[in-house]
Amino acid sequence: MSSELAAPPRPPPFDDRLDGAQAEAFVAASLAVARRHAASPTYFEAGLLALAEAVAERPTLPAPTLVFDLVPLLSGERLLGPPSGGAGGLDDALRAWDDHVLARLVADRRFSRLVDAVATLPKPMRPVAAGVASVRLLERLGVGTGVGLSAALVRRLIGRPAEELVEAGKAALADPLIAARLTSGLLTVAKAARRSRELLSDAELFLVENIAALKGLGPRVALAQLADVAQGIEESLPTRVRASPEDGDAPTALEEESAFPVGGFANLTTQGSLENLVSSELIYMDEAGAARPDLFDLRFVEGELLYYSRDESVAVRRRRQVALVLDASLSQARVLDAGEAVQRTVWLLGALTAVVRKLAGWLEQESLSFELWVPGPADASPLVEERDVASLVLRQYRERGQLEVLHAASAVEAVRQARLRSKGHARVLVFGAKMPAGLEGEAQAEAFVDVSGAAPVAHWVDGRRGQGEGAGSAKERFTRLAEELLLGLMHSQRTRPLGTLGGRGEVTAAARRG
Repeated sequence: MSSELAAPPRPPPFDDRLDGAQAEAFVAASLAVARRHAASPTYFEAGLLALAEAVAERPTLPAPTLVFDLVPLLSGERLLGPPSGGAGGLDDALRAWDDHVLARLVADRRFSRLVDAVATLPKPMRPVAAGVASVRLLERLGVGTGVGLSAALVRRLIGRPAEELVEAGKAALADPLIAARLTSGLLTVAKAARRSRELLSDAELFLVENIAALKGLGPRVALAQLADVAQGIEESLPTRVRASPEDGDAPTALEEESAFPVGGFANLTTQGSLENLVSSELIYMDEAGAARPDLFDLRFVEGELLYYSRDESVAVRRRRQVALVLDASLSQARVLDAGEAVQRTVWLLGALTAVVRKLAGWLEQESLSFELWVPGPADASPLVEERDVASLVLRQYRERGQLEVLHAASAVEAVRQARLRSKGHARVLVFGAKMPAGLEGEAQAEAFVDVSGAAPVAHWVDGRRGQGEGAGSAKERFTRLAEELLLGLMHSQRTRPLGTLGGRGEVTAAARRG
């Protein structure tokens, strides 16, 4: 018998769509080879709901086993060994799946945070989070092929007993085509995971943490794109930059986790609370049953008892305030530049996110605060989509009071209010596709960042002009912009009005065009 005849049947094209009995058999087989937790009463229904959510966002999946395994893992269960896969090389595929996908996934530094994020979600949202995380993992690994399934068919399987579906899956594995499809899918994902440096990114964390607030596929895609862009730019920025002295001191709130208690016992006094009483004063107390008053009572009445007094000095830190002002003209930058898959505004928001994160890390010992100014009223802003997605990505800074999202009628009014709120100390940056008129006097900004072209250009108040016209991809251009903004915010000083941008006393054409 020739080797060609002895080989198992080759599966049909990997992107074929299965319906009816074949689709049920493929899903059942994927469940049969999943970890034992997947078919338990706790996770069986949740796994099918998560699979239906994943299929709704991505109609083709290489192996639904990913979803079935991810549901219990995201609930905090341990990683159990794989069951026997049977013939046709499925056992080898499952070993590769276990080594390169699941084992690396649970060992990823972000996975514990992902589990914590799922635990905080309402119970009905947890299968949704698992399905979305599965799709994001496949997209991050670059797996673009799969077997087509119907979400309605997956939901119909929920009513069947788990044991019955597992037995049907084991029987389906005897079909060479079903086994070949599943083996090919598992190996495809395992090989892609083996080539990937990290399996998880910030995008998965942000999506899961904000899954309840993201209604529909569009907001999820926008948030994932922004998270990926911000992470890529942040990883390309310098590790540390020396800061210049800033705008005076700010009192430290003692409730802050990073603040050490201030003040200690500094002196003795005859006034205070019993908690601060000098312990040696207790020798003046007579034993129980002795005649009253005793010497302790007399010293108390006369005000002669000694107490420790505490130094009540206030801890202070250097103050640094940064205002990021978005001009309404940014709506003109919602374009895809040649060769890019992400809009220009997303690259800009990614650069701003990276700037906020880097400054917060570099200046963690200072009193650092950010303001994000958006044009128009809160319910009718022309940049409402950009505002919402940026607010979600920067949620941790908003929750700890380090960043505030504000609205103003225009960019000029936002600059004026930012100056007024900070008593002139804030570093203000304006971003737009056209420089707004009136950036002078009380509405003076440190820089205007022009994003009317594919390469962003920063025009600084001291006459410097960024090298945004440099060659390279969008990631390289916006990384250079983020680095330039960081250096400017750490060291910039206002020396001349924005009307002299360009360094020769004239307003540059690039800054004024629109």
